[in-house]
Amino acid sequence: MLSSDEVKRLALAAGFDACGIARAEALTDSEYPLRQWLARGWHAELQYMERNVDKRLDPRRLVEGARTVICCVSAYPPPDSAGGIAAYARHRDYHTDIKQMLFALRQRLAIEAKACCDTAPISDKHWAARAGLGWIGRHTLLVTPRWGTWVNLGELVTTEECDRYDSPVSNRCADCRLCVDACPGGAIAPDGPPMIDAARCTAYYTTHHPRPLPDGLDARGYTLGCDLCQLACPFNRL
Repeated sequence: MLSSDEVKRLALAAGFDACGIARAEALTDSEYPLRQWLARGWHAELQYMERNVDKRLDPRRLVEGARTVICCVSAYPPPDSAGGIAAYARHRDYHTDIKQMLFALRQRLAIEAKACCDTAPISDKHWAARAGLGWIGRHTLLVTPRWGTWVNLGELVTTEECDRYDSPVSNRCADCRLCVDACPGGAIAPDGPPMIDAARCTAYYTTHHPRPLPDGLDARGYTLGCDLCQLACPFNRL
């Protein structure tokens, strides 16, 4: 059985800034409104999101017999200015670094585990929220108490049991709508579960589905990604 304290100690030794541990059980619709988002058609032309829905919601479908999801956070510097390239892309490719640190953690723990970072059919941010590392803001990003939204995420999904699991923290967005107001395309749902209409999101056109922006959508100077909803978030100003 894994020791929670030891897992977290070794995660920091592997280079991560924080670690949380969740029991590998299905995410609820309130935690991750994936089906509702797909039903609205808000995934635009991201057809890959229609695949492996069961795996995205339940890691036991991704790794047979999974019992534990070890979630790790790596913080990165916020941007010194708005526009141009989004903050996450102004540094080394985080996929490579996160995967290397996950492999190192897996080796230190001497366990069999699937390392996930962005590309596997598992929602990094929703599992980080389940593991108590933060909450999902209205802009759909993980908000951590210490680093705000300026974090990259990765997980180890394993069949190993852990002696203690972390609990989710309370959502602290309350009635704040600053990210909603800051989005030039009006992509962020102002009420209800956190969701974004990809077809109205600058980052969708500059990162996930490169093409000219539709008429009326102002990129506000961004050519790769977009930080505007994050820059408006009060938890990024602490």
